[in-house]
Amino acid sequence: MFSEISELKTIREQKSRLSEREAELTQPMLTNLSMVEVLYEWFKEILAGRNCPPNIESVTQRKKFIFIVLYLYCPSALAGGKMAKGLREKLSEILGVKAPSTISNNIANVVFIYNQYKNFRRDVEWMYSEIVSRLK
Repeated sequence: MFSEISELKTIREQKSRLSEREAELTQPMLTNLSMVEVLYEWFKEILAGRNCPPNIESVTQRKKFIFIVLYLYCPSALAGGKMAKGLREKLSEILGVKAPSTISNNIANVVFIYNQYKNFRRDVEWMYSEIVSRLK
């Protein structure tokens, strides 16, 4: 009976540690939405520098860019959390997408694609590191 008190204390300590870790993991690297345009220009430059540059306007490239931007601005959105205020509209504006819901639709499976497709994951990680090195 009294062992439940000890268990309850342990559960509360674990919840506290998990909440702290969640706060660390969801901390954005960037908050200034005006940088999204710069990131997209860098993204296009990086792709253009490849031996066989892909079509920048393809859905696959758009999803790679969206993944990177979400990771930089609101990593929790990649784990089912909410997107930073104004980011959806900024992405749709920069990417030339008429409806912001298109951005939401692209986000819906981007983590699945990242986890399942090695080439997609490799490209995202490479482009992310290139972009982060330019940020420094």
